[in-house]
This record gives sequence, C-alpha cells and structure tokens, in this order.
Amino acid sequence: MPNSNTNWQEIETEIRCCTNCREHDFFAVKSPDERVPTSEPKNVKILFVSEAPPLNTRYYFFYENSNDRLRNSVFELLRGDLGYEISTINDFIAAGFYLLPTVKCPSAKDGRNTAPTKSVIKLCAVQHLKRELEHIQPDGICLLGRTALQGFLILCESWGAEVQNSREVGRTLSEAAGKVLEMRVKAKKIKVVISYWPTKRHRKFHEISKHIKILLDEIDI
Repeated sequence: MPNSNTNWQEIETEIRCCTNCREHDFFAVKSPDERVPTSEPKNVKILFVSEAPPLNTRYYFFYENSNDRLRNSVFELLRGDLGYEISTINDFIAAGFYLLPTVKCPSAKDGRNTAPTKSVIKLCAVQHLKRELEHIQPDGICLLGRTALQGFLILCESWGAEVQNSREVGRTLSEAAGKVLEMRVKAKKIKVVISYWPTKRHRKFHEISKHIKILLDEIDI
C-alpha cells in the first residue's frame, strides 16, 4: 500500500521543478524535465524501473497518445508472453503494474541521447527515486537495464539495506539478469529481479518476460 505519510503529487511536482543537476554542474543533463507520471500508483504489485526519458521528445511512457517505444515493448511482453490483456495505461495500472525511470531527465552528448553518468544516477536516485519507492512500496521490482541496476545498488547503500543474495548480482548485466534479490524498504520486504532494457533489437528481448514471470512467482501472483 502507498505510504500515507507522503503526498505523491508533491513528490512529482518537486521532480518536475528540480534543478539539482544544474546546481551540481551536470550540464549534460537536460533538466528540469516535465515528463513525470500522469497517474498515481496504487496497490502496485510490480514496479518496473527503467533508465531515463529519451532526448528530443515531449513524451514518455504514461502519455498514451504518443508512440512510446518503451511502453510498446513492455505492453508486448505482458500481452504476448504473459497473457495480460493490456492495451492502455489504465489496464497496466489496474493489473498492478507501474513504471518509473531511475533518472528523471535525459542526458546528451554532442547533441545526442546518452546514458546518464554514475554521478547523475546517484544524485537522482537518492533525491527522487528513493522517495517514490518509499511511497509506493511495491511487492516486487523489475530492473530494466544497467542504469536501473546501478540506481538500485546505490539506493541499497543509501538505505543501509542488506540485500539477500547480493552476491548473485555478478560483474555484468548478462551475469545478473534473471537473478532475484530481496531488500527491505522501511518495514516491507521487496523482491527484485534484474533484467535487460526492453528493446526488440536485443537478442534476449523475450527473456525479459521470463524474468517477469520469475518475479510474479516469487510474490505469488
């Protein structure tokens, strides 16, 4: 259940107005970014944690009128491989799913989209993603890609959380993918599965649905 001690809209408003990266001279980060979720999370079974919004578009995942590649890929995995009847954001949320980016704003290098640096990941995860996770307290988390995994490990340090099976993470994402960890957010134990970024160009795209199924089994859905 969401944490009643925090207000979701206040959290997202602060993210929308954030200038932390500018104040830390992270000039590659294009902030503030207005693309926060448009729907409040409720009774989240699995929270997908992605990387960062893309550069040079006004839209991201929750803006249904846009042709968002991340949303298309996640919905395809849930429909085709796992049997969920999901075609809208309302369907996605009603089924107990939600999605948040690890880093809230895109980064650029030579005018092109680029992965956020570890310093940016740490700043944003500790400042914003931490509060979002404490509010949502999902039953499970599916980490989509390397940035999400880095942010998760940083948050574990920030919480001082002991992660069960943390030795299973491995040195590379390929070694870590499919591993299930367990951590505590406040009083709640949360299962976490590590997976790949969901692009159809990835030869292991459909392994992501296997990882989601592993997580669903772990939390008995």
